[in-house]
Amino acid sequence: MKNWKTIFLASSAAAMLISCTENNDDQPVLGESEVTISATVGNSEESPNARTNSLVYGNIAITDVRLSVDNVKLHLRTKSEDNKKPNIAHIKTNQPITLTLVKDGQVLVAPIASSMVAHGIYGKVDFDLVKAADVPETDEMYGYSVIAKATWFNIPAVMYLDLEDEVSMQFNKGLEVKGAQELLLTLYMDKFLEGVAPALVADGNSDGLIEVGPNNEDGNAEAYAAIKANIKEALVFKNGDFKNN
Repeated sequence: MKNWKTIFLASSAAAMLISCTENNDDQPVLGESEVTISATVGNSEESPNARTNSLVYGNIAITDVRLSVDNVKLHLRTKSEDNKKPNIAHIKTNQPITLTLVKDGQVLVAPIASSMVAHGIYGKVDFDLVKAADVPETDEMYGYSVIAKATWFNIPAVMYLDLEDEVSMQFNKGLEVKGAQELLLTLYMDKFLEGVAPALVADGNSDGLIEVGPNNEDGNAEAYAAIKANIKEALVFKNGDFKNN
C-alpha cells in the first residue's frame, strides 16, 4: 500500500512540474516597449529635432501637403535565434491612412500608428506609399499617394503623385528599442522640389492653376518626373534612440 502511495505522489509531482514548465513556455520572456510613428515635413539642412517654420523655396511657397501610407514595419538588424522573438515588428498592416502634414501653411505632426515592439536593435524600416483609398471619392486626395499645394510665382499650383511603391530605409547606426520610442517620418520639402527649375513649370492651359501630375497636365511632364524621382530620397526618419555602433 505504501509503495502505491509513493508512486502516486511521485507521479503527481512530475505532472505538476511538467505543467508548470509548459505554462512557463507560454509566457512572454522578452521585454516590449511602445513605438509610436508620426509624420511631418522638414528641411534637410535643419538640426535633427528642429521643426520647420519656413516653407518658401525660391518662388515656390508650400501651403498644403498630404501623404498616403500603409504597411509600416521594423526589421531586426540581426535575425533572432529565439523563435519567440519576431524578426519583423508590424506597426501598421493593411490599414492605409491619409496624413495631413501641412494645412493652410501650418506644419502639422500627423500620427501614423503605435505598437508594442520587442526589445532589440532594428536595422531597417519599410512602408508603402499607396493611393489614398480611405477618403471619399470626391476628395482631391483620392487615387493619389502625395499631394502638395503651393503658390508658384503667386499662381496657385498643385503637384500630385499616383506612385505606389515600397520605401525602405536603413538605420545605419541601428535603432535600439529598450523603452518607449517616438519616430518621425519626415518629408524634406527642399529635397522633394530639388531639380524642379522654374523654367520647367507653367500654366500650360492658362486656367489660373499650375498642375504637375502624372498625365502631363499643363505640359509639366519634366517637372513631374523630377518630383517622382525625388520622393523616396526626400523621406527620412528622425528622432529615436540610435546606436553608435
